[in-house]
Amino acid sequence: MTTAAHPVVELAGVTKTYGEVEALKAADLVIRRGELLAVVGPSGSGKSTMLNIMGTLDRPTTGTVHIDGHDIDRLSDRELSALRAGTIGFVFQQFHLAPGVPALDSVANGLLYSGRPRGERRRLAERALRRVGLGHRLYHEPHQLSGGEKQRVAIARAVLGDPPLLLADEPTGALDSRSGAVVIELLHELHRAGTTVVVITHDRDIAGSLPREVRIKDGRIEEDATDAAGSTDAAGLLPEEALR
Repeated sequence: MTTAAHPVVELAGVTKTYGEVEALKAADLVIRRGELLAVVGPSGSGKSTMLNIMGTLDRPTTGTVHIDGHDIDRLSDRELSALRAGTIGFVFQQFHLAPGVPALDSVANGLLYSGRPRGERRRLAERALRRVGLGHRLYHEPHQLSGGEKQRVAIARAVLGDPPLLLADEPTGALDSRSGAVVIELLHELHRAGTTVVVITHDRDIAGSLPREVRIKDGRIEEDATDAAGSTDAAGLLPEEALR
């Protein structure tokens, strides 16, 4: 059983090797509930490997990983899938929206295997889309949406089940600077609402704007810096018009 006392993520001495390549080296990292942080590093630094470990998409070669209080080494693949489905939301650089499928159904399909009836899935999807400022785009297909709107649909899908942990992998990488700023503000808002948000990025400006910055290079955590002042963003969702 998990409690609020458990960190959402706890890595202890985690190493990951692929053949002769050591992608992650003796990583120690604790992420507590309600944090907003960046894992930042250049291409090939090991940050994607760390994302896969934190997201339970891969298991470490050595070391221990606890996600929401669960030792993933003790879980079967089926139990790991269930933990991932209920605990972790993923946002990627690419939006992964099917052509011809309206935003409402793209999000609702995230609950396709949940056993919920179609009407309930669509009701929850509408709520999630309104939460990210897309109440006016429910029936728009991907080709009718801007890049920033597509990413917000992907974020709505990721937070549909209110997971305690959101992993965002280069969430602004495919966006222009204005749309990227809106997406980062949305991640701040999700954090203010209680979600633990981890942004994986190579962008030092984005990393520096977050309350905590974990720098990784050549598979090692070089620095773990916290801004004591925390985030200075104003509370509350941006209006839908401002989020376009």
